[in-house]
Amino acid sequence: MKRTTFLPIFFTALAVVFGIAVWVRLSAYETTSLRDDNVGQAPARPDNVREGREPGLITDNASADTGTIVEIGTTSAAASTRQQRYNELLRTPPPSAPIAPPAPKESFLDRVVNPIANALGMNRPKQPPPQSSNVVPQRPNPQQDQQARASEEQRREETKRAEKEPRGEEDPETDVAPPQLVGANFNPQQVKDDGETMLAVQVTDNLSGVRSVSGVISSPSGALQGFSCQRDGEGDRFVARIKVPSEAAEGLWNVKYLTLSDNANNSVNLNQSAGTLPASASFRVASSASDSAPPVLRSVYLEKRSMNAGERNTVFVQAEDDKSGVALVSGVFVSPSKQARIGFGCRAGSAGAWECTVSPPACLDCGAWRLEQVQVQDKANNMATFRGDNQLVSQIVLDISGQSCDAGPPQITALALNPTVVSNTEGGTINITALVQDDSCGVASLSGQAIPAGAIGGQRIPFSFDPSPDGQNFTGRISVPKHAAKGLWTIAWIQALDKGHNLRAYGAAEPVLARVTFRVE
Repeated sequence: MKRTTFLPIFFTALAVVFGIAVWVRLSAYETTSLRDDNVGQAPARPDNVREGREPGLITDNASADTGTIVEIGTTSAAASTRQQRYNELLRTPPPSAPIAPPAPKESFLDRVVNPIANALGMNRPKQPPPQSSNVVPQRPNPQQDQQARASEEQRREETKRAEKEPRGEEDPETDVAPPQLVGANFNPQQVKDDGETMLAVQVTDNLSGVRSVSGVISSPSGALQGFSCQRDGEGDRFVARIKVPSEAAEGLWNVKYLTLSDNANNSVNLNQSAGTLPASASFRVASSASDSAPPVLRSVYLEKRSMNAGERNTVFVQAEDDKSGVALVSGVFVSPSKQARIGFGCRAGSAGAWECTVSPPACLDCGAWRLEQVQVQDKANNMATFRGDNQLVSQIVLDISGQSCDAGPPQITALALNPTVVSNTEGGTINITALVQDDSCGVASLSGQAIPAGAIGGQRIPFSFDPSPDGQNFTGRISVPKHAAKGLWTIAWIQALDKGHNLRAYGAAEPVLARVTFRVE
């Protein structure tokens, strides 16, 4: 027989077998469904009933409340006995766990058909019922429970302590509030140039008392003039006399900045642009020859373009002013490493040039020092600053050489405090010791500032150091005032300057400062 003839016969036989299998399974499903639907009903009575009587009908139409089975038409004692036994079985409660029926034996037809049905996906297993969501949680570790309870208890204790501990503004022994401005006004409110007016400022403080009042006045042209107030008697009134320069800019003059400080080192800076100063903190100037323009820089040149460290040199500056005339001239040189600066002041010289003496130290950063800026101010306080973007300034380069050259600033290697706790009610002094090293020139000065955590009330405590004979150990004093903010204090910054004018500022994040703290209690 050819293979092409055998294949159709094989598939035909396979289809017949598959059809028979489907019919058999459908028949079995119907029979099983019928049996399942008749669960709980009485089985049909056997035909071979004695005495040849018709079998009685057994119904389940009894009382719905009692579930009693009622027998109708029974004709023999045997039938009655069987019916009674059946009723007892119905009343018997189901077993606690169902007994799995024995697995049916697989027939020859099943062995042939099942692989085909599995391949066609007809014998897919039933999906298991979803698991209950009432999953019993895993019991935590007893040690973890104990740690969690301890942490919660500690948190509660800290919260209670924080609630009982008075805050700065509630503690009668602590002053963390800066002074408050009550009022500020000028008398007279209008003055001529070359005249004088008086500023009266009323300031109050809640506990330690006002220590200082100072500020800056600004003219319409931007000219600035500083002032410092003095206490007027024993009250909370502070006054300052303001001298208006000759040929001053005409118009409204205002208090631009006002700084208030108390004896607990709380301070506040009030700013005109921020709207924290009253409109009365101003006066008007009338001028017959108002000067509102700053001087103009004409030329800058050096007596010597190169020099040795420790020698003297002269910078000449020519500046002009249209009305009131030039009053002040100053400038700054910056080192090659930009870590050091040398400032100079000038005096009026001959031929209209200002002469500025430059005296570099004997030990410094050797190389080309550049003119960083020149500042000029006229007699009406109008000021102008010329920097490296000005060609007259950028072309000035001074070459300084020396036998001892130092381009690096001092290095603070250690810092210590003693004691580390002071009283808030009495104040106290904390000694601070610093170990400082410098490459060549030696340390010239060391200064810093301490602040409370969070910079409460704007408090600041400045301090300075004194050198020891060896030039490496420096000691200073932090004078903590009475009523200072309670809590942890840190060193905000320290700046170290060597004799070659190399400067470095250490911030609070520097490792040498970060761990140095003290507490006010």
